[in-house]
Amino acid sequence: MSEKNIEFVKDTFEEYLSKKDHISASDIKTFLKSPRNYYYDKFEKKNKESTARHFLIGSAMHEIILEPHLFKTNYLVAPKVDLRTKDGKEAKARFEQEAEGKVVLFDDEMEMIKKIAENAMENHTLVEMMKESYREVSCYTFDEQTGLKVRLRPDIMVKTKSTIGDLKSCLDSSMRKFKSDIYSFGYSISAAYYCDFIGRENYIFIACSKTAPYEVALYALSDDMFQYGREQYRMGLDLIKFCQDNNYWPSYNEFEVLKDCYLLGSLDTFMDTVKTSELITIIQ
Repeated sequence: MSEKNIEFVKDTFEEYLSKKDHISASDIKTFLKSPRNYYYDKFEKKNKESTARHFLIGSAMHEIILEPHLFKTNYLVAPKVDLRTKDGKEAKARFEQEAEGKVVLFDDEMEMIKKIAENAMENHTLVEMMKESYREVSCYTFDEQTGLKVRLRPDIMVKTKSTIGDLKSCLDSSMRKFKSDIYSFGYSISAAYYCDFIGRENYIFIACSKTAPYEVALYALSDDMFQYGREQYRMGLDLIKFCQDNNYWPSYNEFEVLKDCYLLGSLDTFMDTVKTSELITIIQ
C-alpha cells in the first residue's frame, strides 16, 4: 500500500472510533471469533466503550509515555481526605470540581504508571524510536482487494525508519508470557495488518508489565508468525466482504463451514453447503 493512498489525521481517539464504516484490526479479530459476534459488536451492542479499570490504566500508560504533555489535562490523582472533618469534605468538593471531565486515578495506579514510564525511558532502543516519530496518528485507507475502508491508529510511527511501535500493557513482559499474549489476543494480526496497510517493514511490541518491578521489553515477530497474521487478516477482510454482500452473519459452527469453503476456493457454494452440513465442529 502506497502512502499516497493513506489519509493521515491527528484526530482524537473518539473521532477515530466513530468511523464505523471502516474496518480495524480489532474488528477483524472479533469477526474471526464469529461473524455473528462481529455484527453484534459493530452494529447492535450498546455502551461499547469499556470503563473497566484495566482499560483506563492502559490508556493512561499510553498517554504518559507517548503524549506526556496531555497527561495532566486528562488524568488526575484522587487525594486522600478524611471525610469526618470539615476540611476533608471541602477538599473532596474541590477535587470533584477539578476532576470533572478527567479520568481519576488512585495513588497505587499512578505509582505503577510512573514506574512503567520511567522504565520505558531507560530502554535506549525505545527512546531512539520515539525521538523522531509520529504518535497516536489515525490512518484511513482502503483494501484494494475488497474495496472495504480500513482504519489504523499506530502508537508510534518512526520518521527515519520503516518501523511501527505498539505499546502493550501486560501482567508479565517476559518473552514466554508475552508470547502467550500474542496468541491469545491476535497480536500477529495487528502487526501484519498495520505494516501492510501503512507500508512499513518492522513492527515492534513494547511490552509493559503492570506488576513490580514493571519491566519494559521490546519484541518482534518471527517471519512465520507475521505470515500467519497476514493470512488471518486477509481471510477476515475477504469474509467480511462476503458476509456484507450476502447479509449473512454465521455463528460458530456455520463459520467453520464458511472458512472451509474459503480455503477451498468455493465461497459460491457456501449457502448450499451450510444447509446440508452437519453443524458439529470437531475440537482438535
